[in-house]
Amino acid sequence: MAKFRIVSVEDDPIYAETIQMIVEQAGYELAGQFSNGEEALLAIKAIKPDLLLLDIHIAGALNGIELAERVAAHTPIIFITSLREREVFEKAKSTRPVAFILKPFDSLMLQNTIDLVISQIAGEAKNVMAERDVIVKDSFFIKEKNSLIKVPISSIAYIEAEDKYCTLCTHEKKFVVRISLNDLLAKLPDHFVRTHRSVVVDATKINQLNLDRQELQLGSVVLPIGSTYKDALLASLKKIG
Repeated sequence: MAKFRIVSVEDDPIYAETIQMIVEQAGYELAGQFSNGEEALLAIKAIKPDLLLLDIHIAGALNGIELAERVAAHTPIIFITSLREREVFEKAKSTRPVAFILKPFDSLMLQNTIDLVISQIAGEAKNVMAERDVIVKDSFFIKEKNSLIKVPISSIAYIEAEDKYCTLCTHEKKFVVRISLNDLLAKLPDHFVRTHRSVVVDATKINQLNLDRQELQLGSVVLPIGSTYKDALLASLKKIG
């Protein structure tokens, strides 16, 4: 599964290398690193990063603030800059960044800021599933060691529940989160359907139904269909078409 993806825009090679080291040591993915505003803009639109680390004074026709104005609507931004003028700060603030760091910065300060911002982006205070397992828009962010692993909802084939825990099952890996099946189902799109008291499936991924044996098939995985849930499953499949 993809890690939390960060793009850095920094034209000072020393700072660029430092930022790369901090991001990777913190367990996040540096999905792109650029020194030019125009190149960064094109890459950001293609990569769709979860967070942008952005210098204000960068190479190219677009400075950092102008770049931020074009991407801030859909990309959270941390400004990292040596510019200390109040006027510059006010212009940067108008793009509504999530944080503002002045150079020279301490590595631990930057890492802590990134961790804090990621928690805020994830709405951790409102959407806690475990210590650091959170759901944001169309993905779960699941704590594994020192990383937040991004698990797109679209990658989940089915979910199995046991007590207060749910296992999110993708084709690549399984992830355990602490949340009830009812609470989890309420956060998922309508095509996720409960087929058993302890099973939820993505109905769009069902390959085969055997109503006589009360089971369904997702790839090579066979799952039970509870009598109570059969009608709702069939109605969901009919709606999907």
